[in-house]
Amino acid sequence: MKTYGIVLTGREFGVDVMNQLSNELKYPVTLDFEGVASMGSSFGDEIIPKIATNQGNKIEVCNVKKPISDCLNTIAKDYGIEIIYID
Repeated sequence: MKTYGIVLTGREFGVDVMNQLSNELKYPVTLDFEGVASMGSSFGDEIIPKIATNQGNKIEVCNVKKPISDCLNTIAKDYGIEIIYID
């Protein structure tokens, strides 16, 4: 995810990133947040549920800092998604 920036925010930016990712993704996907400091919920709302839908409502993530995990947990609760944290 660092390819898209250190701070991932904004709904429109999330839509743009998801459009780029949708052409490249091969499921199942693990999102790597190494080098990413934070993620806004509007950005995450455009990415996480869409990927999870294609993976049985689950998504694996790794290298997650606390601000990102807080955001992911909120999105998981709002959308009924299981977030699997990989070390």
